[in-house]
Amino acid sequence: MSAPLANLGRSPRQQFELSIGCVSLRLEMTDAQLFGAASARYAAFAGAAAAQPVTIALNEGAAPEGPPADFDYEFEGAALRVFSSGIRFDGVRHQYALDSLLRVLLTWQLLGHHGFLLHAATVIRNGKAYLFTGRSGAGKSTVASLSPQGSVLTDEISLLRRENGVWRAYGTPFWGEFRAAGSNTSAPVAGIFRLLQAAENRLEALRPMAILRALLPNVLFFSAEAEANRRLLEILSQAATEISGYNLAFRKNSAFWEVLPA
Repeated sequence: MSAPLANLGRSPRQQFELSIGCVSLRLEMTDAQLFGAASARYAAFAGAAAAQPVTIALNEGAAPEGPPADFDYEFEGAALRVFSSGIRFDGVRHQYALDSLLRVLLTWQLLGHHGFLLHAATVIRNGKAYLFTGRSGAGKSTVASLSPQGSVLTDEISLLRRENGVWRAYGTPFWGEFRAAGSNTSAPVAGIFRLLQAAENRLEALRPMAILRALLPNVLFFSAEAEANRRLLEILSQAATEISGYNLAFRKNSAFWEVLPA
């Protein structure tokens, strides 16, 4: 967080820096209420991991004339636009729109960091990250609620990155039903577990192609651009080859840990 910036006679512009999965962002805005909400919501992720964070200008008025945006996305009246000159979030009236646009931006930014966002709860156990994914209602929030206090990295949206040949899972501030606010830490990935409701807990190892099929419907991505999608598929294919994946038949009780690999 920093002191207000001069803004040519307009209301003082304030800035807030945060880092999600080591992707550093700087939010600049004149809306004091929105700034307060963002500062509170992302407090655990405050501070930039890089010397040059990506700057995002919020609600700066009319979009500049010139070439079209390299990437754009609209959500309930709010819009994300990425230009060579900078990034803009327009029409952001509350923290929920801001939160949604940040998720969208991260899916695009992570392509350059060999990473992606996944609908998954992540729990740390013995220093490793266990990712539990699946359709809505499969049990992600239940896994989070059954896990020891302080072990939940995120209960809804996980961030994976390949760093120095190792896949790591990062906490995010994007929570779900369990409302786990997220932890700004990371751990090497132990495995990805697709949750399937069942009468008993059991584990089935998956081949890489089956892991990829399990990942695809649960990955967040919002660009229709062909090259971006090709790059995403390349990243996901490598993850499916290098990360162990399983079907986890899940009875929705804490005994599921007994069938997981150490």
